[in-house]
Amino acid sequence: MPRPHGKRPAQVHRQLSLNLEGSGLESDRHSVHPSLILVYVFVGLMTVGTFALWMPQATASGKEPPFIIALFTAVSAASGTGLTVVDTAGYWSPFGQQVILGLIQLGGLAALVGSSLFLLHIARRTTGEEKFLLRDSMHVSSGRGMAGLVAGIVLYALVIEAAGAWFLFQHLSADQPQAAALWLAAFHSISAFNNAGFETMGMANYAADPTVNLVLAGLIVLGGISFIAIVEVARVRSFSRLSLDTKLVLTASAWLLGLGTLAMLWGEFTNPQSLGPMPFLQKLQGAFFYSANARTAGLSTLDIGRLAAPTLLFTVFLMFIGGSSGSTAGGVKINTFGLLAAATRSAIRGDREVELLGSRAHREQVNRAIAITFLSVLLVSAITFVLTITDAFPLLNLVFEVVSAFSTTGFSTGITPELSVPGKLLIVGTMFAGRVGPLTLAFALAHRAPLTRYSYAQEAINLG
Repeated sequence: MPRPHGKRPAQVHRQLSLNLEGSGLESDRHSVHPSLILVYVFVGLMTVGTFALWMPQATASGKEPPFIIALFTAVSAASGTGLTVVDTAGYWSPFGQQVILGLIQLGGLAALVGSSLFLLHIARRTTGEEKFLLRDSMHVSSGRGMAGLVAGIVLYALVIEAAGAWFLFQHLSADQPQAAALWLAAFHSISAFNNAGFETMGMANYAADPTVNLVLAGLIVLGGISFIAIVEVARVRSFSRLSLDTKLVLTASAWLLGLGTLAMLWGEFTNPQSLGPMPFLQKLQGAFFYSANARTAGLSTLDIGRLAAPTLLFTVFLMFIGGSSGSTAGGVKINTFGLLAAATRSAIRGDREVELLGSRAHREQVNRAIAITFLSVLLVSAITFVLTITDAFPLLNLVFEVVSAFSTTGFSTGITPELSVPGKLLIVGTMFAGRVGPLTLAFALAHRAPLTRYSYAQEAINLG
């Protein structure tokens, strides 16, 4: 590892610790557990949103909606999921839609800011070397730097959303009243950047519109890549000099976007109920847009319930992976998946170290990636098992729904409105767990175990 500013690593670590002392970052005394702060923020958002949507003026009919509909919609919006039990444009009034948009925006900013600060807090719970690597990659070593990080994240989100809204408005205003075009542009720009999946203009009507597809896909990709990675790319401008984390995010994102596009083309090329009737270029556009959305965005120009089983299974894989750590996306994260893939390759080759993209991964991070993935699979499996008892739908549909909720994607085969009340409540809990669970779990796993004066005898376990 190169020595920053010509200092030895030990000197850098001591200086980093001194910078963080006095900023309050290294003190846990009389402070609220950071994982609880994130939980409190989302619980507060979801509670306020639920009661706002429960009011009669929130619906187009002017009647008070059932509480489960208000709760489900508020949790889906605040978590950036996009699963719905009613039609967003037809059921909710302009006030109700404004509440939904506010929940999407505040939930997205909370996810961006909270996850980035959470990663900083996780960094200080780790070993000296790992602490330095994590914090150095985030360019934060003081309270002032942290305040700048928060301001930069908020500014970045607002600028990207404004740019996306401007492009959409210029396009939509050609055939719609300006007021309506402005609202649709703002709503869908915020929804896409925050990987929320809510839509009010009927995306199926824009399946052949390359401008809408490309602008929304661009917003989704930018929202699904962490602010820290974007800043590093802008500052370094050389792939070889990027941190391992940013290299991993960019490389894995490109590969998964490409694989998703190819899988969609392969599975749906001749399907008369999806891409089949389209000309080739429109098929390519539709497959790319679907792939961009499959890793937690949830907007779709196709009827997902009519897709072939292989396509749905591959979509489950993409949804479960999700986007980047420190972004608006959900899932177990690309970073986790990349570490697991590298660890698997190292195990197959018999390597003692986990290496990827010309760097060596930290062993403790690999262990945490394994734990996060295992517990996530366990949660998805448990929820799916209970749903098979409460709701009589095909297993693939239930698995798809649960993974979509856990990864905060918002794709659905169409069974969401038909779920029983217990089934809807299970999905509500899964959406909440998918938003705050992986980060909270990562923090818990980062706590250092106390040193002991003994160790157990090492024994082998038969594998395979």
